[in-house]
Amino acid sequence: MELNGMEKRILFQAEGDCRTEILHELLMTAQYAKGPVRRKTADGLMEKLSLQPDKQCMELVRDIQKNYQLPKEGRTIGEMIAEARQKSGAEKLKGHDIMALERYDPEVKHMIIFDVLSGDSPVGDKGDRMRLFLTETGYSEFLDSQKRGEVRLKKHASVSEGYLRYDCKEHTL
Repeated sequence: MELNGMEKRILFQAEGDCRTEILHELLMTAQYAKGPVRRKTADGLMEKLSLQPDKQCMELVRDIQKNYQLPKEGRTIGEMIAEARQKSGAEKLKGHDIMALERYDPEVKHMIIFDVLSGDSPVGDKGDRMRLFLTETGYSEFLDSQKRGEVRLKKHASVSEGYLRYDCKEHTL
């Protein structure tokens, strides 16, 4: 499938692990874009991607996110964040994005990155690496799931007013 520059630019910063999530992002882009050209492009892109099987759609999105180079001028904040993610080579985690709104919920006290070890896990699929922002209750349930061997904790940070305080200084996974 051939995409124009604006379509690639929109997909470059799209977040999602499946076609449905990407299409939802495009819907939000179409609804809240400031200019009619961007809205029309997002609408057209939704039409193109909705005809593709999930696997092909996600292969296209991942290819663009890995290989597309933004133009030097006129970058948005979202594009700069997506570009930094691309340059870092960091693995995209399933679950909550690092800047998810859940992070700023006053009830949220924990950020965890973990591996899903079992198909019995209450979240994710076996083999997934995930990030979640959790309340005390959610974290307690996670620890129970870990005791059952369904998940394994990789990183933990305390969350306060959106700030993360990692348990150890080393941040690599």
